[in-house]
Amino acid sequence: MHPNTIKEVIKSDLCLGCGLCHVINENTDITEKDGNLKSSFKNTASKEDHIKVCPGAGYDIEEMGKSIHQAPHFIYELGYYSSLQLVHSTDDEILKRASSGGAMTAIALYMLESGKADGIICTKYIYPNGKPRQTTYVARTKAELLEAQGSKYCPTSTLSILTELKEGERYVLIGTPCQIAGWRKYAKYYSITFEIVLTIANFCGGYRDYREMDYFVKEVAGFNTVTHFQHRGDGVPGQMRIVNEEGKEWSYPYPEYAKLSPIQKNNRCVYCIDATGELADFSCGDAWLDRVKTTNQVWSTIIARNEKAEAILAQIKTGGYIEVGEISQDEVILSQKLNITSKKYRQYKRMKVSSWMLRTIPNWHHKVYDVSGSYFSEIKILVSKFLDKHIRKK
Repeated sequence: MHPNTIKEVIKSDLCLGCGLCHVINENTDITEKDGNLKSSFKNTASKEDHIKVCPGAGYDIEEMGKSIHQAPHFIYELGYYSSLQLVHSTDDEILKRASSGGAMTAIALYMLESGKADGIICTKYIYPNGKPRQTTYVARTKAELLEAQGSKYCPTSTLSILTELKEGERYVLIGTPCQIAGWRKYAKYYSITFEIVLTIANFCGGYRDYREMDYFVKEVAGFNTVTHFQHRGDGVPGQMRIVNEEGKEWSYPYPEYAKLSPIQKNNRCVYCIDATGELADFSCGDAWLDRVKTTNQVWSTIIARNEKAEAILAQIKTGGYIEVGEISQDEVILSQKLNITSKKYRQYKRMKVSSWMLRTIPNWHHKVYDVSGSYFSEIKILVSKFLDKHIRKK
């Protein structure tokens, strides 16, 4: 079964809290519930118009990628693309804060300093009542942009900010694969008074909700309130680091700290089929390769997906913002094997099991293929999530 209305998306726990409901109807709130961001959207008078822009409901990722990028290369694992590169920023300040090679920040900084964009839509940590949370804002200077650096494995209502963008201004949108998909769908059906001149997506394995952040703060670090929280940073692969109001620190290496968490992945993330941001102009992520680790340099992988991205990449290189290296298609897939296996190879069986269980799942327009995995493993995953939601103490 697939959702036919926004109400069904929310009821089926497929809401991403992306913020588009607020953009469509400003009376809609995106609020935190059980650690996740959820929409309060109730108006179903124009349900067909509303559901067609909702990324939580699913979309035809292959057809959209083909139409948007008109790129020469396609492979199921990565989508449509023009070229693949290893990249690192030449700015020491960016590299110091980066999760890997600082590629996303380098691209965004070039767009600002070259005058090609008036602002960068990005996210940063804030600390209401001493709790770590996320907020979306528009960075207009390098200093403001650097506040957004670092991976954030938690909910963000990034697209809510579309209601605040200024007429005639140009923006770069940095977001998760699903948020970029939401923007692409929204821009197709609604008139826009501003311009998104570039989209940048991170490679994504999904996120856990705010309960995980609170768990690490209170139960693991033993802090009541904090002034600093990071999921990654301080080198590669980095570490989670938490600082309380007295200046005491707790840290643990990435990605090992995930084993300490009892919180499961967001439900909609379980059904995602986009590991590498297939609908963005640029997609960026870690280069988890042995040969890269021995170069004494931190690198990011960049997927340039269309001619616009290629032109900007050439300008960034000429401007001295980045250095580039080579990476093959097979190496990109290998470096993202864990996420690609879950999202691309095993997804067919996961969705089959879900349909047997009469679960409502996203509509991927039959673009999910039976590559690997086992039905038994997917049954275990889905039963575990059911128990976590309905029986175990939250």
